[in-house]
Amino acid sequence: MNTYEKNYWSLYLDFLHDFQKLNYRGFTISYICHFPSLIRNNTVLWNDLYDEKFTKRLKNQVKEQKEIQEAFNNYIQSHKKKPLVKIKHGKVVVNYDTILRFPVKTFDDYFDRSKTMIVMAGSKKNKKKSSSANTYNKMLYNIPTKILSNYEINTKKAVIQLQNQARAMFKSYKGHHLYKDEKFQILFLKKITEIVNCIEQSILFLDDVSVSCIVFSNTHSYISRILALAAAEKGIPTICMQHGIIGNEFGYIPKIAAINAVYGNFEVRWYKKMGVPKNSLAIIGHPRFDQAFMSPKITRSKFYKQLGLDKSKKTVMLVVRGNRDIAKWRILIRMISKKLKINILIKDFPSKNPHALTKEFPSVHSTQSYDLYDILPNVDLVISYPSTVALEAMLLNKPLFILDKKLPSYTGYYNSLDEVVQKDPEKLGKLAVRYFNDPNWGIYVQEKKRNFLRNAYPDFSMSGKRLKRLINSLTG
Repeated sequence: MNTYEKNYWSLYLDFLHDFQKLNYRGFTISYICHFPSLIRNNTVLWNDLYDEKFTKRLKNQVKEQKEIQEAFNNYIQSHKKKPLVKIKHGKVVVNYDTILRFPVKTFDDYFDRSKTMIVMAGSKKNKKKSSSANTYNKMLYNIPTKILSNYEINTKKAVIQLQNQARAMFKSYKGHHLYKDEKFQILFLKKITEIVNCIEQSILFLDDVSVSCIVFSNTHSYISRILALAAAEKGIPTICMQHGIIGNEFGYIPKIAAINAVYGNFEVRWYKKMGVPKNSLAIIGHPRFDQAFMSPKITRSKFYKQLGLDKSKKTVMLVVRGNRDIAKWRILIRMISKKLKINILIKDFPSKNPHALTKEFPSVHSTQSYDLYDILPNVDLVISYPSTVALEAMLLNKPLFILDKKLPSYTGYYNSLDEVVQKDPEKLGKLAVRYFNDPNWGIYVQEKKRNFLRNAYPDFSMSGKRLKRLINSLTG
C-alpha cells in the first residue's frame, strides 16, 4: 500500500472504533454508514491522505487492506445468530435500486414471478393499502413489490437520543481532523435518522415476508447493508452483485453479503488479497452483460441516420465522465480528427445530455438518449477512461483503447492490456489511428483484448442463468 491508501484505511478503522458505542438494536451506526460519502466533499482531508505526517494523527496504523475486512468479518459474525438455512418456499427477494440494472429479460427468463418479490426504499407518496395492516404494495416488472418506507414506525425518541449521544462524542473529539468538520457532523446526524428508520423497517419486512434469499446490487448503501445484516440474523442467505469494475481500492470493501457474485478471476484474487474467503465468491458475471451476446435492436443505417453520422465513415466512440480530463480528451479529438476521416461519438457518464465537446468540434456527435447496447454494435472502436463501459465494449468484440489517469487507489484493472492503455492522450491518439492503418497492430490490439477477457470475464454463458443456479444452490 502507498501512503494514501494506508492513511485512508487507517482513518476508516479509526471511525469504526471511535463511534462503535453508537448502537441501535445491535446495529452499530459506524459499520452501517458508507464511509466515503461522509468525507466525499472534504477536500482538505483527501489531500491530507497523501501526507506521511498525517499518519501520526491516526490512532490505527493499518499495514494491510485486509485489516478492514477482518474488522467487518468480526462484526458480521456478531449478527449471525443462526447458520444459513434453506427455505424452499420463501420468496427470492431482489433489492431494487438505480444500480441494479437487471434487464427485464432477466426477470422474464430466470425469476419465477410467483416466487419472487422486489423490495425497495421508496417514499410514502401514493400509498396503496394491502391486506397487511403495516404494509403497502405495488408492482415493478410485474413482480409484487414491497416499499420499506411504507412500514409504519415511530423512531423519533430513539433518533433524538442517538443524535444527542453523537453530539456529545463530537465534543469529546474536539479538534479532530475529521469529526470537527461541520459538513461531516450534519451528514452523520442525518444518517442516524435514516439508519434507525431503515433498521426498524427491515426487521418488520423480514417478519412480514417469508424470504429464502436476498439479491442486492451492492452493499454500500445503508439500506442494503442493514437488510443483509438483518437477514444474517435469521439465517437468510444473501448475494451481492458486482455493479461495476473494481477500479478503485475503496469502492468494494467491506464485503457484507454471504456471497459476492463477481465478474471473473481478477476479482477473486483481489478479494482474497483484501481478506475475503474464496468460498464466499462466485464468478457469475452480471445479467446486464448478457445483452452483449444478443442481436442488435437497431440497424447501423438507422443508427447513423438518427445521429446524423456520415455512413461512408468509420465511427469512434469516446467514453468520458463529465468534464474530468477534458483537456486530454480535447487533445485526443484533435489528433484523431486530423489523421482520420471518421465520425466521433461521445458517451458521457452519467449524463445523457450532449457533452460540451460536441459543440466545440463539428465532427463530434452526442449519443443522445441511446442505450449503451444500441450504441456499441454500431461503432468501430471505443476509447474510454477506465470504466465498466470499456469492459462491455470488449464483450461486444470492439477494439478498445484506455485513456488512463494515475490514481493512488487504482487497482490496475486494465493494466494487462499493456500499450492499449496510455496516460498521454497524444500517444493514445496515434495508437488509435494506427489501428485503422496497420493490420498487424490491429491483430495485436484484438489479441490483447481476448487475453484480458479470459481473466476478467472467463464465462460467456448467460449470467442470469448462472445467478439462478447460485440462488437455487442457496435455497434448496
